[in-house]
Amino acid sequence: MRTSDVARAAGVSADTIRLYERRGLVPHPRRTASGYRQYPPETVERVRLVRRALALGFTLEELAIVLTARDRGEVPCRAVRALASEKLEAIDVRLEELTALRERMVRVLDDWDARIARTPRDRPAGLLAALADLVPDDLRSPLLPGRRGPRR
Repeated sequence: MRTSDVARAAGVSADTIRLYERRGLVPHPRRTASGYRQYPPETVERVRLVRRALALGFTLEELAIVLTARDRGEVPCRAVRALASEKLEAIDVRLEELTALRERMVRVLDDWDARIARTPRDRPAGLLAALADLVPDDLRSPLLPGRRGPRR
């Protein structure tokens, strides 16, 4: 199968197939005399496997390590299970952060609604200035990667 055939069958772009090849996610195919890549049919299922694993949060780097080990005849099942468990723990932490952010946002909106209600329409309610009273300075945005507030 040519690159475009694999891409079409797997529902991805030809560039994705070439990227997966460069990253070691699909084995390097043999080449025709004119230089075209010729993938075996099982490459389609391999690409689908990669897509499903990416959808669960695995990275290309992690998948390359696991699939290379599998291709060498190793049994990486326990390593894959451990990686998935780590990802679940990270999701749980992220959910806690988002829940805390949601609760903070509800409190801010409640406060702002009260401020707006008691402020004449032609006067500023000072909503952004009120954040100094509502959100502590040492709190980092949980929406920005690598910037977390204190653990509770």
